[in-house]
Amino acid sequence: MRMTQPIRGMLAAIALSAAVVLSSAAPASAAITVTLSPTTGTQGTLVGVLASNCNQDATGDVEGTNVSFKLPKNNNNATGTFTVTDAMKPGTYTIAITCGSDTASAKFTVTSGTAPATGGGSTASDAASIALWSGAGIVAAAAAGMWLLKRRSGVTAA
Repeated sequence: MRMTQPIRGMLAAIALSAAVVLSSAAPASAAITVTLSPTTGTQGTLVGVLASNCNQDATGDVEGTNVSFKLPKNNNNATGTFTVTDAMKPGTYTIAITCGSDTASAKFTVTSGTAPATGGGSTASDAASIALWSGAGIVAAAAAGMWLLKRRSGVTAA
């Protein structure tokens, strides 16, 4: 069976989309990285900590304080939280994470004031964000491929 130009173009767009998604995956032996959410806050702020590429339970410390916390394994990451205590005065603190024999850190800035009372709630997980952005990339690549096919084929829109 002979493939027509639009089918070849659509297959090329799909292959390009798959290549983009696969190339954005982290290498298997990548060093751990630490992500804080948020990166600034006042006393009372709950801070989420993600140790990417940490495939075991980890521990965390806020350097210069007595604040320490655990980050249980979660897929290929370790996640945990800590609360900015009253003892943490305004300034920048290093959040050090130990995952096996690896260590990594990130900076957190304490600002003046107290955290607002917001109650409970939830946010999308990092996996959900990755899936959302990957899907958006695939859709954008497919749309670009279709636009290029239409442009090259000279077919007018009905």
